[in-house]
Amino acid sequence: KYQDVKVSLVPEPEIITLRMLCREYFALADNLTDCKHRFMNDLRLLFPGFLDVFKNPFSVAALKLLKDYPSPKAMQNCDLDQLVSDIAQGSRRSEKWAREKIVPLYDYAHIADAIGLGSIALEEKLKTMIMTIESISHGMKQLEKTIRNQVESTAFPEHFRRNIHLLDAMPGIGFLSAVTLIAEMGDFSRFRSPKAFVAFFGVDPTVKESGKFKGNQNRMSKRGSKLGRRVLFTSAMASIRKSRKGVAVNPVLKDYYESKIVSKKKKVALVAVMHKLLQYIFAVLRDQKPYELR
Repeated sequence: KYQDVKVSLVPEPEIITLRMLCREYFALADNLTDCKHRFMNDLRLLFPGFLDVFKNPFSVAALKLLKDYPSPKAMQNCDLDQLVSDIAQGSRRSEKWAREKIVPLYDYAHIADAIGLGSIALEEKLKTMIMTIESISHGMKQLEKTIRNQVESTAFPEHFRRNIHLLDAMPGIGFLSAVTLIAEMGDFSRFRSPKAFVAFFGVDPTVKESGKFKGNQNRMSKRGSKLGRRVLFTSAMASIRKSRKGVAVNPVLKDYYESKIVSKKKKVALVAVMHKLLQYIFAVLRDQKPYELR
């Protein structure tokens, strides 16, 4: 009766599996972030001064130190030379480096014992959080390994694998980001135009009209794939940053972003970069050619 019936396109089983794996990976990443925030709060209470010595409390050396000596009092009672040796071996660094870290921390331990909120509950909570962080991190590594094996397996469709490699080669987009974008969008051939492609990720502006009224304060529609939009946001952030050597990751997008922030807010300018990045991705997948800086 009706000729314009919408039909659902079910992706290949391999793409559905990949999508589930990617969503589980980012769910674990969210849990890991939450655990790290709670860990930092407890560490500040239990051991004031620890973060002044170890800027990254989640490094191998820092976590090993906290597992062995979860409180300032426990650190005071240990042998300093033995502690330096253990940290050097555990972190695979020199004893000179370990001593430069441990000596000021040893002094902080005496101060923290006087002003810190030391308690058995906080110590046990801290050890539990360390176990949780290490477990989640291990799970994420295993998931990433499974995702890579899935993509490189002979059963995985070749055209999807090529699309992943094309996106992975773009500056600012890593392997996991490329896999997630392809898994979320599915078959690229169903996108007839860049406009439809942008709308799928919800980066298109909302339309506010009523009669002759046309609103001019429009926001992103945020429809479509939420995870895809999240990955696109992180890719846009990575595209406009500079490397450690001070070289722009994507000079074209960085210049575009800086021209936008002259008259726009930073978040609005970043959305414009996301929009531009989607157009690049559409062109790369449509032409099946590697991305070129122009």
